[in-house]
Amino acid sequence: MNETQRLLHDTVTRLFAEALTPEHLAEAETGVWLGTLWDAVESNGLTSAHLDEASGGAGASWLEAFVVARACGRHAVPLPVVETMLAGWLLARAGLDVPAGPLGIAAESCDEAPQRVRRVPWGRHVAHVVVAVPRTDGVRIGCIETAGAAVEPGFNLAREPRDTLDVTRRPARWGEVPLPGNVIPLYGAMLRTAQMAGALDAILDLSVGYANERVQFGRRIGQFQAIQQELARLAGLVAAAGTAAEAAARAASEAKPRFAGVVGAEGDPTFEIAAAKAVAGDAAEHGPRIAHQVHGAIGFTYEHRLHFFTRRLWAWRAEFGTPDAWAERLGGAVLAAGAERLWPLVTAR
Repeated sequence: MNETQRLLHDTVTRLFAEALTPEHLAEAETGVWLGTLWDAVESNGLTSAHLDEASGGAGASWLEAFVVARACGRHAVPLPVVETMLAGWLLARAGLDVPAGPLGIAAESCDEAPQRVRRVPWGRHVAHVVVAVPRTDGVRIGCIETAGAAVEPGFNLAREPRDTLDVTRRPARWGEVPLPGNVIPLYGAMLRTAQMAGALDAILDLSVGYANERVQFGRRIGQFQAIQQELARLAGLVAAAGTAAEAAARAASEAKPRFAGVVGAEGDPTFEIAAAKAVAGDAAEHGPRIAHQVHGAIGFTYEHRLHFFTRRLWAWRAEFGTPDAWAERLGGAVLAAGAERLWPLVTAR
């Protein structure tokens, strides 16, 4: 980590460790908006650090944003932090003002007169939602006001709001950027992968801690070889996901101002992001299974913290493209390029 990343890491770790308790997580699942925590997030500049100074940020990169997103996953933060980060970046790239407060994003492409925007994270709590309209020469970014819009409540498996908003004839501002039409799913996948890496960190820590405390047959269960083997498997999954997620953030930070969203193209982060979502998705499938096996029955109780992370992993792996979808895209690019380009494609990274 560089100095900026270390500062961000220390800030978010201290903030979430002190201000976010299991009771807060349980309250959020009943629909309570953690306004005090959101105010602290904004006042510390966590949703805008990656923006340039003209847009109210600190000129940091996606690597710094990765630190924040991973911490959000590690603490199961029930707020639209990463969605606001992505929405603000898109608005700034499109030359539009970035509104204060939580922002929503629409993962699905739409037209320039959308009526319903589906599965908006924390849609009931945002006053603006950012949408993308693909064009032949880039993508049109819209910021639509949602105050007073009709809301159809929805949730993902982790009980995080995924609402459908009626934005018919709502005020909107538009701008254009020379980015691919799938820029929201692409960068959304990058940020979800960072969150998944953080949640995987958490379930590994919980599992190791429990194995070193729980006594069965007169021994700590962490002393049994079978448990040690499973924890080693979990640690490997966690390490792979974290490395892939960081590589994706680095590729996004180094991406060309204009890129076409072509897997393997120079200056295009699609390869790294697709690979990271596939790797993290595999870890999110097998990692929680190991964690729950290590914890036994107690890990399935609502009172234990484990489920706050495992349910998020199961939900997040399907958002902004499933691991299978991203893996198929990688495979298709490799087949199209030919066998002779596979090794250079991989080793160039």
